[in-house]
Amino acid sequence: MRPASELAQLGAVAEALGAAAVLVADEGTDRDLFVTLAVLAQRTRRVLLFGAVTNPHSRHPLATAAAFASLAELAPDRIVAGFGAGGSRVLTPMGLAPHRPFAALAECVEVVDGLLRGEAVDHQGEFAVRGGALPWSPGTLPLAIAGRGPRVERFAARRADWILLAGRAIQKVPALVEALRRVGREARGRPPAIAWNPNVAWTEAMSAEMRAHLAYMLVDMPAEERATIDPDAVLERYAIAGDRSSVVARLSDALRQVQPEMLLFDAHDYSVSFLESAAALAMDAGAIASHNEEVAHGVDSHRRP
Repeated sequence: MRPASELAQLGAVAEALGAAAVLVADEGTDRDLFVTLAVLAQRTRRVLLFGAVTNPHSRHPLATAAAFASLAELAPDRIVAGFGAGGSRVLTPMGLAPHRPFAALAECVEVVDGLLRGEAVDHQGEFAVRGGALPWSPGTLPLAIAGRGPRVERFAARRADWILLAGRAIQKVPALVEALRRVGREARGRPPAIAWNPNVAWTEAMSAEMRAHLAYMLVDMPAEERATIDPDAVLERYAIAGDRSSVVARLSDALRQVQPEMLLFDAHDYSVSFLESAAALAMDAGAIASHNEEVAHGVDSHRRP
């Protein structure tokens, strides 16, 4: 990532171009998630700001809840609290190897939600909370969950307002999204919103960078899926890549099938020209939010390797 001040400036540009959201990853070797979101909150007025995503291990869930509640004071109705089980990029540099990552994620979501509601929380499990409370919290926040395994995805469908979907084979996404929406309707009467990052690359340089990005994503994929992947075909399977005209056509077709509530683009290039290019491509591919006829796309400021 770039310095928080630079990201905030680009976030304001993305907002002016019609972006619906800015997503910031929580990697321990990058700028701090919550400092960056705070600066973005001060420089933008409309976009949703996602923590995309933090985890239960590198920061205590009570501290995480306090940080999200503080952001909600800065940017009311614009903060989305995002969680995942934690991947190799964040856990390995810290020497963390959680034994039950899914259990910790599920516990974290419930504890954070209770704290944001202003409840006094006692918890003993993968982590401990003793008499924790945030009586000043402005209230609960929309919840986003990301994960590449079926167990996390089903949990997200039952529990989250947003599912952050990435690292899935493009041709399998329509059926997966249909199944996740069904799980959400059955569990609580409404489907989760889908924020989909299909890994889009429309220049040779972006395609080369995408191959490097997918290489680290493969490390965190479920073993049974990883075993079926041909390294030479990974870009074709997990990305929409090629020249601009073919990408627009393929992306437009994919969007018709998936109908995500939000289309996400990785920040291949931290520049105004890239944001303008991404916004134009989103428009040409038909990434339009039916409820307000504005472009429904987000910029994910996840740093590339």
